[in-house]
Amino acid sequence: MEQMKKKELLDMHPYKIWQGKDGEWYTSFYDEAGNRKLKHRKTLQALEDVIIDYMKDKVEYPTIESVFLEWIKLRLERGEISNATYSRYLRDFKRYFGKIKAHKIQSFTELEIEDFMKRQIQELELTRKAFSNMRTLIYGIFRYAKKKGLVKFSIKEAVSDIEFSKNEFKKIHHEDNEQVFMVGEEGKMVDYLRENEDLLNMGLLLLFKTGLRIGELVALNKEDICGNIIHITKTETIYQDENGVTHYDIKNVPKTEAGIRDVIVPDNCVWILDKIRKLCPFGQYVFMQDGERIRSYVFRTRLYSNCKKLQIVVKSPHKVRKTYGSKLYDADTITESFMIEQMGHTDITCLKKHYYYNRMSNNEKKDMLNQAAVL
Repeated sequence: MEQMKKKELLDMHPYKIWQGKDGEWYTSFYDEAGNRKLKHRKTLQALEDVIIDYMKDKVEYPTIESVFLEWIKLRLERGEISNATYSRYLRDFKRYFGKIKAHKIQSFTELEIEDFMKRQIQELELTRKAFSNMRTLIYGIFRYAKKKGLVKFSIKEAVSDIEFSKNEFKKIHHEDNEQVFMVGEEGKMVDYLRENEDLLNMGLLLLFKTGLRIGELVALNKEDICGNIIHITKTETIYQDENGVTHYDIKNVPKTEAGIRDVIVPDNCVWILDKIRKLCPFGQYVFMQDGERIRSYVFRTRLYSNCKKLQIVVKSPHKVRKTYGSKLYDADTITESFMIEQMGHTDITCLKKHYYYNRMSNNEKKDMLNQAAVL
């Protein structure tokens, strides 16, 4: 059994073993900082003993980073997370855990977890949302470590015992004109898109008239559109593989369960769909160029460029969606249930909290007050 265990540990060593011209045996090791270290011994047996001791230490006393990687790879293999989520977890880990990733997880105490979280909030100036992303990884890493018998405490109980003040977190205030297209800005942009009718501008115009997510727009098949109905069932997913290559794939489910829906295009905007068909009559997807599906970043880049040309505050396609949500909520004749369905939300709270902004200028606000005669 001991020999089998040693063989397993040797098989886990990922680096080449070779004999040098001097007759000694060599191999490479990498420390937790990624620095290469060369090890050599006079005999192969002696070098294998060094490798076994090294691998045994890594297996029995793993670092926070190795436990994290094992946890997310297992979740990815089980289909519990998507490739996009896997990539985001890697980015978040690099951002938040750089200083402690080489720590042995067994030696990390509840008090050190509290100190780590408090310091990260202060040093990285974390918002509540960023802190929530970091906490998700802390929960996952230490829950998995407990299941493997590496730690004994409950991470959820440990974190729940920590007192966090709302004043600890960075507060970010965005002006309304940074979050949505103001009334005048939208008018300028829509006029420009109509006057410059190429495929990308027509796609952006469709966003303004439907509130689609950009990932939903670029995933549309031609059969998803019937008359003035757009059937949403898919979205684009973006992730990086182990080599750092970015992939733009189609996921056969929308962003949320509520995302599966029929989006209504107003009668006076059906011409946009007709124009898109004429500009791109062939191929599987609604938006294609040179035989390939147009990716979301292409539309995003075009929108940025248009904003700069028109000298308005540069905004992303998601800000177009926020603009549409604000217009829906301001409309007196549209029911909340239809707003939820059209936007692909689970409830009206999401729209009111994250998608509803004032789009009027100060002069327009003043005129509204004057007409209401409230003063």
